[in-house]
Amino acid sequence: MLTVQEIAELPELRLAVAGGADGLRNEVSWLHVSELADPTQFLEGGEFLLTTGLGVGEMATTQRAYVRRLAKHGLAGLGFGVGFGFPDVPAPVVEEANKLAFPVLAVPYEIPFVAITKAAVTHLASEQLEQMTRALEVHERLAAAVLEGRGLQALLAVVCNHLGCSLALVDESGRVVAERHARNRLGFEKALELPVVSPGQMVTLKAAREEGEFGEYDRLVLHHGQSALAFELSRRRAVSAAELRLAGDLLEDLEDDRLDDREAARRMAAFGLESDREYAALLAVPRNGLSSERLRDEVAEELERGSVPYLSTARRDRAAFLVGAESEQEVMTLARRVVAAEPMARVGVGRPSQGRGLGRSLLDARAALDAASGEVASYQDLGSLELLLSLPDAALEAFVDRVLGPAAGNTWLVESLTALLDAGCRWSDAADELGVHRHTLRYRMDRLREQTGRHPDDPEQRMELWLAVKAKQALAARNGRSAS
Repeated sequence: MLTVQEIAELPELRLAVAGGADGLRNEVSWLHVSELADPTQFLEGGEFLLTTGLGVGEMATTQRAYVRRLAKHGLAGLGFGVGFGFPDVPAPVVEEANKLAFPVLAVPYEIPFVAITKAAVTHLASEQLEQMTRALEVHERLAAAVLEGRGLQALLAVVCNHLGCSLALVDESGRVVAERHARNRLGFEKALELPVVSPGQMVTLKAAREEGEFGEYDRLVLHHGQSALAFELSRRRAVSAAELRLAGDLLEDLEDDRLDDREAARRMAAFGLESDREYAALLAVPRNGLSSERLRDEVAEELERGSVPYLSTARRDRAAFLVGAESEQEVMTLARRVVAAEPMARVGVGRPSQGRGLGRSLLDARAALDAASGEVASYQDLGSLELLLSLPDAALEAFVDRVLGPAAGNTWLVESLTALLDAGCRWSDAADELGVHRHTLRYRMDRLREQTGRHPDDPEQRMELWLAVKAKQALAARNGRSAS
């Protein structure tokens, strides 16, 4: 049997014992390459594992746990490729290896794993050697594609061209994330299905071929593909999360008018948006339990299908977008298309604008959602709010304070007044809307007169009260809080 000591002493490979020297006599049944954080589910024990360290993690606790997991599963040892993610074998890996007598060999950057395998498995069957060598070559091509960030299509191409098959990556909802075919386009009705697990996401790799089932070697190559795809999905998710956070910061700064035109153009350009092109705010509010993150994904898919340039982020209660808009009609048509594709959402649309003017577009879209009740609400539905939103906060706050005074902070008084004004001072209709008796509503308006000196029965005072309510709504829309 081949031992770890013999692998360490293979000529011309310059392998160094980094830790766990007391276990160098461990016998090796096979060599295996994996970048998974937990490859043990694919191993039987006795294997010598080769890795570039992509799955060991950055934290010391994670690295120690990785070594303990391999040792507990009965692996013979670990070959750690340095110069990829780590300049040297991490100290926690070495310390844990010494503690467990689990041999770890440092593999120089210039030594490919296939060279180790070629030298080591001369003790094994020549047919197995040839297959393993080919599989490792595929693994190295996959690892290079991951490190270079070439994307899912490139990874699928490496595997499907090598095996002469068709591959599709399908998410939990059945949507094809990526697809590749070596020759003819094959169906996936009877395809081999393999799980690809990454943090926060589960997808399935479907593999189909014309000439029959996949053999042991084919499944080994597909397993390498699984590992590479899992890392690419994790990388994409991390990049996407960072982009969403930065996009959210940009939209918030625009809405709060913290940017001048030059800074707004610079930050928009970082997301591929042209500073001299008009965009419009599009806010999608989820309903019936749909999360804002899921809604953002689905709206983004609809925009991509239409080749619409956009910037997006997901907030707690809505998905926010800036979308390319050549005209007002175009953005309204787009909003209706989004609602038709995703009936679990309401959409608010702001006025098309450029640069820092997009902050007002975002504000208009949010105010429109509060002011209108339809599936699609736009700045055209704002009415008097559009004028009030153009006034500074100080002017609006002063007017609300002068007209409503202490009543401005009384939720049930303001809600009752708003319902009465919205009903055109039809007392019975307003009482029904509030779910109270008409006399109760009368009582509340008497209390309002005591606090403000104004009553909605007086036409002139009614106009002041109406404007104060609208000013309060404008302030709430601008600051993202409830008007009551």
